[in-house]
Amino acid sequence: MIQTITSLIDRIEFDHNFKITFPDGSSYQRGDSDFAFHVILKTERSLRELIRHPSIGLGESYMAEEIDFEGDIQLFYHLGFLIKGGHIKPSLMESLRFAVGYFLRRNTLEGSRKNIAAHYDLGNEFYSLWLDREAKQYTCAYFETREDSLEQAQLNKLDLVCRKLRLQPGDTVVEAGCGWGGLGLHAARKYGVNIRSYNISKEQIAYAREKAERLGVTNVEYVLDDYRNIGADGRKYDKFVSIGMLEHVGVENYGKFYDIIERVVKPNGLALVHSIGREASAATDPWMEKYIFPGSRMPSLGEIVSPVEVVDRPLHVVDVENLRYHYALTLDHWVARLEDHADQIRTTYSESFYRMFRMYLHASAAGFRWGGIQLFQTLLCNGYDNEEPLTRHHFLGLPAPKSRGANGSKRSPTRAKSLRAGAKKAAGKTASKKKAVRKKAARSK
Repeated sequence: MIQTITSLIDRIEFDHNFKITFPDGSSYQRGDSDFAFHVILKTERSLRELIRHPSIGLGESYMAEEIDFEGDIQLFYHLGFLIKGGHIKPSLMESLRFAVGYFLRRNTLEGSRKNIAAHYDLGNEFYSLWLDREAKQYTCAYFETREDSLEQAQLNKLDLVCRKLRLQPGDTVVEAGCGWGGLGLHAARKYGVNIRSYNISKEQIAYAREKAERLGVTNVEYVLDDYRNIGADGRKYDKFVSIGMLEHVGVENYGKFYDIIERVVKPNGLALVHSIGREASAATDPWMEKYIFPGSRMPSLGEIVSPVEVVDRPLHVVDVENLRYHYALTLDHWVARLEDHADQIRTTYSESFYRMFRMYLHASAAGFRWGGIQLFQTLLCNGYDNEEPLTRHHFLGLPAPKSRGANGSKRSPTRAKSLRAGAKKAAGKTASKKKAVRKKAARSK
């Protein structure tokens, strides 16, 4: 079994020194010192499971303290992505186990409630240990500089979303999947909108309602209900937003998801869908799906956009932005804070629980850096808004470009001016033609 692993590694070009120690005390290493990471396989079982079931085997062995890491876990995953990409694929048994588990955890109305509760209802106190303190955002932040704090970057993200939606005071907004209510509170307080936010996590809704009441914010409403019931009351909204929920919808349900957007958003209204994705269509990692996000699926960009492309549907894509590296930076902050509270988490939960979340956050950060995981923000319009800004300056909060048309600019005229100029020119030609006809008639007399 050791030879199986070493022969795979020998074929991989990797620029970092590392060491792997096996249960029998032997080791494999690249370089003689300054190891980027050291993997210690403590039991024969961990070695066997790592070979037979790479994803589940690694994750469960680490949770059971049968595998340990020293150094940079993310670089270990980088090596793992290189090996998996060229050689290791999930075993037949691992694939079957995943398929059965995914079927049992599929996102029906009841299934979604169980899946969300399994991850998001672990306790608000736990998430408060490592998420940002201001908005409590469990989604990708937006770093204007690498020196931004997590708190600042998350506020940057909320403003980016609000600017893309062009929120104005008095707008009615509906949100699918509100987390702990950060976007709703931010949009209501800073942009003066009336927002209705749906979520099926009892813990998150309770937290969001309490905070809104404590802050005296009355123009946000948190609804404990499934996103599939948005619009069931016949309400229409100016804008729709969903941050980090599409991953839990299920690719098979995307068509219905966009049907809801089309039905509830007013003509020419905007919708923004922010979702983790993949560079190409692929199943969720088996360990991640089993232990972290049951029933989840990271879609490719094609899987996100294709259901929008329906004949005679007015919904269309306005803009797509990939914030991949921003999520890697976000996860770096999260895992650092998690590790800072390691003893508290171990005491409150367990060693296994702490290791599970530590591996999940490190593996995810590595996935955004080297494993093909993406973060897509897709902006949609329910119709054809021909008055929208010509450039993306407003996304970044920049002033609109100044018009130079009045001072001899070479810039092309607007369509309206062009039509007026064309009409004037045509009218002139018609008048000249009529005058020539009259002259010719006079001469013939």
